[in-house]
Amino acid sequence: MTNNVVSVNGKQPNDGSEKRSLLVVEDNPTMRLLMKHVLKTAYEVETASCVDEALRMAQERGFDGLLLDIQLGEPRTGIDLLQMLRQMPAYREVPAVACTASRGPGDRERILEAGFDEYVEKPFTKEQLHAALERVFKAQLQSSRL
Repeated sequence: MTNNVVSVNGKQPNDGSEKRSLLVVEDNPTMRLLMKHVLKTAYEVETASCVDEALRMAQERGFDGLLLDIQLGEPRTGIDLLQMLRQMPAYREVPAVACTASRGPGDRERILEAGFDEYVEKPFTKEQLHAALERVFKAQLQSSRL
């Protein structure tokens, strides 16, 4: 079985030999800055503060991974954003990690069922964030080799 991975603007999937690119979508400016700072040593990080900005950025270039806040301070959520991105051929298989402060019963399951590959609860440590991203990239690399 082969995995048909589509390139965005001619960009092929990352084989792990260079920094992977991440689109981080977070409405809180302090959290957005913190996430960029924590991740910049291992990833090429671009940030967006809302759904519209994230969609524009995703159309302009390809990203290897998505880190999306669930509650974006607008009517549309990170789940809504992921569903819109999954409609774009280039983003159907891009790993997506949800980041949320929501801890209600069934939240984790609901988020994973919505199409996210991993889930990180706020507050999180640098190690937890990096581990979640590495798990989804490792799973993607393994599935692309099948």
